Amino acid sequence: MDARLENLDYAFNPRSIAFVGASETLNKWGFLILNNILTGGYEGKVYPVNPGRDTVLGLPAYSSIRDISADIDLAVFCVPPRHVLGAIDDCIGRGIKVGVVVTAGFKELGDDGAELESELLRKGREAGMVMIGPNCQGISCPPNKLYAWMPILFHPPAGKISFISQSGNILNMLIGAAAACGFGASKAISSGNEADLKTEDYLSYLSEDSDTDAIVSYMEGVRDGRTLLERASSVSKKKPIIMLKGGRTQSGISAARSHTGAMAVSERLFEAAAGQAGIIMVHSIEEAGIVASSFINRPLPRGKRVGIITGGGGLGVLAADFCSEQALEIPSLSPSVLSELGRLMPDWWVPGNPVDLVAGLDFNIIKPVIEILMRSGEVDALMFLWIGSPKKREPVDTSRGGQDISGMWEVLRKRFDDYVRELYGLMNELNVPLYISTSLELGEPAADEVSRNEQPMVYPSVESACRAISAMAAYGEYRRRFDTP
Repeated sequence: MDARLENLDYAFNPRSIAFVGASETLNKWGFLILNNILTGGYEGKVYPVNPGRDTVLGLPAYSSIRDISADIDLAVFCVPPRHVLGAIDDCIGRGIKVGVVVTAGFKELGDDGAELESELLRKGREAGMVMIGPNCQGISCPPNKLYAWMPILFHPPAGKISFISQSGNILNMLIGAAAACGFGASKAISSGNEADLKTEDYLSYLSEDSDTDAIVSYMEGVRDGRTLLERASSVSKKKPIIMLKGGRTQSGISAARSHTGAMAVSERLFEAAAGQAGIIMVHSIEEAGIVASSFINRPLPRGKRVGIITGGGGLGVLAADFCSEQALEIPSLSPSVLSELGRLMPDWWVPGNPVDLVAGLDFNIIKPVIEILMRSGEVDALMFLWIGSPKKREPVDTSRGGQDISGMWEVLRKRFDDYVRELYGLMNELNVPLYISTSLELGEPAADEVSRNEQPMVYPSVESACRAISAMAAYGEYRRRFDTP
């Protein structure tokens, strides 16, 4: 890893922050970002810089960075472009390792802005700093309770997924998509115009980060495709990269150019090259969150053979179709495995894969069926598809007879909640990945599950489970090509 990238340790683990452009005006970035730092629980020193104020948000304010006598690890800039250049002059000789330039008005505005951006880069290098941005939302590191970014009071929990995005809004949505699956963030970087550090630099840094198990990236353009793909190929041998790319159409290309000044490339060409580098391409924010979350606390499939267990035959048919469309295999099960399964099933069971439980709700059957398939060596991943009926939410009318049995859903949900954890234990014991899809919502995970990133994940649809298996199987195949015997 480039020695300059080690300076990013000071971005995510800063002992002190100089905040240039600190404000108490509610609609200014200088307020929103500083307020997020202070309310998010950051425990280091914060030095607001605003020459027109004595205090900002209860902290002593300084006229310039030169007036701060203490050591500074991280500088955040929220002032107009030319003022950023002057503030970086103040950083020269101070030993500040990294700067986050939130300010817009650089390359994305055209030639004049591009000249300012070149000057920003020159001055940053002269000051010995690495630069994040400009035209970015900021950064965060939830494990350290650092939220140096714009979104109002957005303090996602700590997790094992890191995010890199050229768009701040999409960064928030990607984190939200993972959070919907039950997982938090390790690092989050809004890279903006990428004047200094590029996506490939952040990939290299995160590949060495012990708190990151999967990386999600949103890109709008590629300036040096060869370097990006070479770096990504190296990173993919250690950790999965899940990438969503903007600028896939002519309209998107034009929008990307005005947003971050990015130059887009052919979608088909890029996706082909990305696949060779082990990058997992996705096509929506939701898909990115689901696929990234699938890699947390789940072993990789050893191949593409999928066993399907379903509480209803129709779900099995759809799952088989979706798997086949994702280039996965639905293998026939051997007579010996079918015989083992048959001893657990009713007389009217039809042997095969998918394994149809014929609408059975017997929890005593499901786990033994899953264990038989996991131990068989005939499947590389298991998909368990259970109840697809929606919960009735309005009051039940029993005035003409009948009984209100709506409470059964809550009893069933709680039982299933515990049962899923049993199945996850079996998955980790036998090292065969399990993908569960059901309309039942799990309860809130225990605090220790969250801290260890061991909470179970339930897929919102059969399609999303199939996509996750496909992505993990392809990545497993890529990794095995480089594994030494």
